[in-house]
Amino acid sequence: MFIDVVLPNKNESEFVSQAKKLGADGLIFLYKKDDKNNFDFVKKFSDEKFFVFSGLIVKDKFLKKYDYLFSLGSRKNFENKKLDFVFEIEKNNCRDHTHYRNSGLNQVLCKLSKDKNITIFFSFNSLLNAKNNSLILGRMMQNAKLCKKYSVNVKIASFARKPSELRYWKDLISFGKVIGLDAGQAKKAVLNRKV
Repeated sequence: MFIDVVLPNKNESEFVSQAKKLGADGLIFLYKKDDKNNFDFVKKFSDEKFFVFSGLIVKDKFLKKYDYLFSLGSRKNFENKKLDFVFEIEKNNCRDHTHYRNSGLNQVLCKLSKDKNITIFFSFNSLLNAKNNSLILGRMMQNAKLCKKYSVNVKIASFARKPSELRYWKDLISFGKVIGLDAGQAKKAVLNRKV
């Protein structure tokens, strides 16, 4: 089962039609703001053959009325059991140090995410639209290595902002291999979602 994560901007129907063309079994609509209209889209597009879930990017409030809660990865969010996923942690504005990358993830955060059952998401879109692709790719590779070392749950999704940024599931598996996951880990990170 392949369920992708997207950030719609009043273009949910376009995302659904494009995702069906690419063979997706469903989408998670990830919203930046809490709005009662968000749930109308989830009900409208979800059926027995195509699943649609709601997600919210949280900052301070953890509203559990959404199916999934996402964060951009501050330390206090790693300590909260209500959080489900952390994504785009590589996009921090901190400069890399001389001897190591400042990738947004370290062994302490990996242990916290394992203890609190928080999954780290790798966003293909953050690499696709990065100004400095090599920097983001290097940070993702380091984070993937840390996640493997500390047995942290890892997932991969497109996190598309536009329907044209959606990717076929085999492309996302290849992306997982590029950042350092082996074939089995990459396939599991893209498919076999428990939703």
